Amino acid sequence: MLKRLCQQIVKPQRVLFYRDLVDHTGGHQKVADYFGHLKSSFKFHPDISFSARTRWDISNPWFPTYLNKSATYNPPEYDFVFLAGTDWQQYLPLAGQVNKPVINLIQHVRHADPASDVFEFLSQPAVRICVSQQVADAIQATGRVNGPVFTIPNGVDLPLLARDKAYDLIVLGIKQPDFAKAIRQRLASSGLRVLVVDQWVPREEWFGLLAASRLALLLPNPTEGFYLPALEAMYYSDLVIVPDCVGNRDFCIPGQNCLMPAYELESVLADVNRGIALLDGKDLDNNGLDGKERCAQFKHNAAVAVQAHSLAGERKAFLKIMRDMKHLWPV
Repeated sequence: MLKRLCQQIVKPQRVLFYRDLVDHTGGHQKVADYFGHLKSSFKFHPDISFSARTRWDISNPWFPTYLNKSATYNPPEYDFVFLAGTDWQQYLPLAGQVNKPVINLIQHVRHADPASDVFEFLSQPAVRICVSQQVADAIQATGRVNGPVFTIPNGVDLPLLARDKAYDLIVLGIKQPDFAKAIRQRLASSGLRVLVVDQWVPREEWFGLLAASRLALLLPNPTEGFYLPALEAMYYSDLVIVPDCVGNRDFCIPGQNCLMPAYELESVLADVNRGIALLDGKDLDNNGLDGKERCAQFKHNAAVAVQAHSLAGERKAFLKIMRDMKHLWPV
């Protein structure tokens, strides 16, 4: 009711999004989060245009609400344009018609790689929001960025779940299926209850599997922009193993809230064995704490990390930038 009254007083500013959603990725989900941030505010009204090949099933964060509701992609009709990834390819042919403020969400350090398909867009004027400080540092080091750069670490909003621990180890191997297969083969005779997730599952199902697992092993790409599954695992599983992938360095602290092995098979397997020993109350440290006491410390520190990355905090930071946009975008 209050939102409708405010809309009658202040006409919301319109923001146009675009998605070519063929495969589900965490990047699509994060764009959907930013879409939701704007939708939660009476000052802004987001619309979204989808490519003709966009898939419409539960892997699409806008399904089913926006099924058959794709807006016409006509940036001149809007107050702002929101771009992420290769959305620039859709926008640039129309960009010369009008000087619209552009919000560019940067979700990967690959934007700073001259060989990537998104590097060339850094020279386009935009207000850029990076999902981690590592991403911000990477793109600014290129010397090509045109416009202000902000860092808003990715936020999560995770439901409470209670699950019996059906698995000793869950392995997220969607991005590294061969590595995950090798781990499963090596642990086949270990007696451990191992679950390998090597294809996409709905978020709610993924959360449930994490909650049912004592130890979570995550296999990211060698470089990521942030890597949200690490925070999700910290929230639901008892202990997390995740190698360094650049974008997770600010919140994955080895020896404090996770185990962080070198990204090769023997090191990862060694930390799996160490993680199981800790969970079983073994592996005394130099202070005389047993494994379960150490795991309690890990879990406490993990909870602190998750709390510091709330979706509400992400929303607040983004909406502040939107309110300041008239000062950030030259007329």
